[in-house]
Amino acid sequence: MSKEDQNNSSTEEFINRINKQKGRTSTRIVTKTNHLSKNQENSWNENGYILIPHFFSEDKCEEINKTVIDIVRSMVGRTEEFNHAYIDQGHIGIREMKPSEKVENIEDEMSKVFRLHQEGIFNEFIKREDLLNMIEDILGENIDCFLSQFIFKNPGAWGQPWHQDSSYFPFDRSPQVGVWLATSPATKENGCLVVLPGSHKEPIHEHLPDERPGSNYGYTEIKDHNFEKEMPLLLDPGDLLLFHSFLMHKSYDNKSNQRRTAMVYHFAETGTKYGEIDSPTNEWISVRGKGLDTI
Repeated sequence: MSKEDQNNSSTEEFINRINKQKGRTSTRIVTKTNHLSKNQENSWNENGYILIPHFFSEDKCEEINKTVIDIVRSMVGRTEEFNHAYIDQGHIGIREMKPSEKVENIEDEMSKVFRLHQEGIFNEFIKREDLLNMIEDILGENIDCFLSQFIFKNPGAWGQPWHQDSSYFPFDRSPQVGVWLATSPATKENGCLVVLPGSHKEPIHEHLPDERPGSNYGYTEIKDHNFEKEMPLLLDPGDLLLFHSFLMHKSYDNKSNQRRTAMVYHFAETGTKYGEIDSPTNEWISVRGKGLDTI
């Protein structure tokens, strides 16, 4: 089998696994809150997300950015050979499939870094009382953080097409809560996040391969939907977005000369069971409730 045939077979297998989630629904709504405001509760139930401005300081955002760059430089080093993925000290780094020719440092070629929430400032963030209080109102008192990723959106990088995160999560319950922390300004020009308010009420749609030549492995796309009511989210460093795992969202291409960065976490109810294979990018850490008793 040729390398191209192997890649096609791998993509087909991945898409088939993703689309096993097609048709799943999530009817759970927030009805009784202790920490969310009424407006926040309504926004979650009706729109599928909550935006909290100025949640984190700009200094701390810059600390996150610098820490990830240090991790990447240590993980990869500067080589002439193009490798798509790097693994070092529990972290997984993914390079852009089509990195820019105009680069000065390895981070200028990176797409994402996973599995950061085991330690340091990343671990401190997922244990914040104010953050967990809001998530508790949505998921209940027993909470795990199972996924973290830092997103480099370097100049020229393509956006990710419309998708629902739960298509990637073959779990026995839903929803999960995504937590998106802007660590740099997010604008239409540099590739901000875009959401479709209210789409979390819909089932998981069919996800097709991203057909753009050289698109990142794992990018899929919803095509059977009208997205005219899309909502770009223009964020400042430190702004926080909590979003439902069924919410349809995408990002624009970065057409600016500035990097757009974000730190993203995903939380689930403790005891959540996954399908036959858990993703290698996942690492389950209990942050509140009964799961802490087993640590």
